[in-house]
Amino acid sequence: MTQVILFLLGGVALLFIVAQISILLHKRKQLGQEVENLKGAVGEAVRTGDRVIAYFYAPSCPVSRTQTPIIDKLAAELQNVFSIDITEEFEAARAIGIHTTPAIVIFEGGEIRDVLEGHTTEQMLREALL
Repeated sequence: MTQVILFLLGGVALLFIVAQISILLHKRKQLGQEVENLKGAVGEAVRTGDRVIAYFYAPSCPVSRTQTPIIDKLAAELQNVFSIDITEEFEAARAIGIHTTPAIVIFEGGEIRDVLEGHTTEQMLREALL
């Protein structure tokens, strides 16, 4: 019985590791990518080459609901911060390659500079913006 439990725990750990590696490889692929087919105000801001923060969220996501007040606070302090509801603007998320919410994409020079997925504290976000 103990061997079965250890085998199952090992399998779960292996799946977790594979998932994390997949996420890191996907993120690495996104960095430096130009997003030409991004529409609306976000697309216009990205095309200027200025720093743009695009926050992708889903209203039904509990983690997004905790992240949104942090983004709203930063939006009051910074320029070019956009909140994008993926249930209404799925194509924007798809154009960038967003697979999870919440996700924060930082653009500079018209390219993706960083992608932060999952819950991000205000301090982590401010550090990423430096």
